[in-house]
Amino acid sequence: MPKIGLPSSIWTPLTNAPLETLRIILPYAITMAAVGSIESLLTLQLLDGIVDDGKRGSTKKEVIGQGIGNLASGLTGGIGGCALIGQSLINAQSGGGVSRLSGVSMAIFLALGIVSFAPLLGQIPVVALAGVMLLVCQSTFSWGSLRLLGKIPNIDLAIVALTTFITVKDDLAKAVFVGTITSALSFAYKQSTTISATISQTKLVPPTGPTLGAVKCYNINGPLFFGSTQSFSRLFQVKDDMDDIVIDFTNSRVYDHSALEAINTIADRYGALGKRVYLRHLSRDCAQLLDKVHANGLPPYEVVEASPNDPFYGIAEESELYESVPVPKST
Repeated sequence: MPKIGLPSSIWTPLTNAPLETLRIILPYAITMAAVGSIESLLTLQLLDGIVDDGKRGSTKKEVIGQGIGNLASGLTGGIGGCALIGQSLINAQSGGGVSRLSGVSMAIFLALGIVSFAPLLGQIPVVALAGVMLLVCQSTFSWGSLRLLGKIPNIDLAIVALTTFITVKDDLAKAVFVGTITSALSFAYKQSTTISATISQTKLVPPTGPTLGAVKCYNINGPLFFGSTQSFSRLFQVKDDMDDIVIDFTNSRVYDHSALEAINTIADRYGALGKRVYLRHLSRDCAQLLDKVHANGLPPYEVVEASPNDPFYGIAEESELYESVPVPKST
């Protein structure tokens, strides 16, 4: 029978070169750290929703504490661990443990059981432990989520199924990674189809030149980013439009460099036909970046009617250069 007792400090000499050893253990270390952190934070979020005491757990303290504990465990010959959703739920719902003392007492009794009563605990049939795990699964499963079938988008259901499958097949870290990427791509696709434009007639007062009346105005609605640039370019009737048009960004936001390129491309298409584009309510930093594209020539557009309510993104390289961009204020 193996000797049972308290762990002691263990320093295992490296049998391979340090870099070779690091290459072997690093993928497993990253996976274990990711799985442990994810499960602990999920447990923290779940308990915050169950224990309605007006307090919220600190994710930063949770991760730091878990890291220190696992480091100490490894240096004393132990095995790393993390918060357990099932155990925490039973502790909070069945035992009423809602304070830090509940976690501390659980750790103490668990240590006593392993150190002092391991032979006795070893006599418990595995089938009984399987029954306990089934009970935990039944208690922790969110049965109310089944009511969402047919009520949420199919892509969301597919992401849930994909994440669950990868969790069972591989591990939680890969499942969260794949689920996050899939959700991000799904969100980008949904947002790319929401951009639209309403056409109206507007009066335009350019900074230079006479006032222009009844100018065609494209009022852009929806976010402009890499996923919606093609839909954005299809909104305009470049050949059929008059010599002056307005593009109004009051109900739109410019999110990345691809969006700026799309604006510049549309303006260049109008400019190639000798037409002029006026950009209304475009942020000052977007105007700064667009201005750099045509630093050596006259751009086929002009930024007009900016207001203090226009968004400020902070994406230009040097904020002090904003003052050099001529953006007239609306009257």
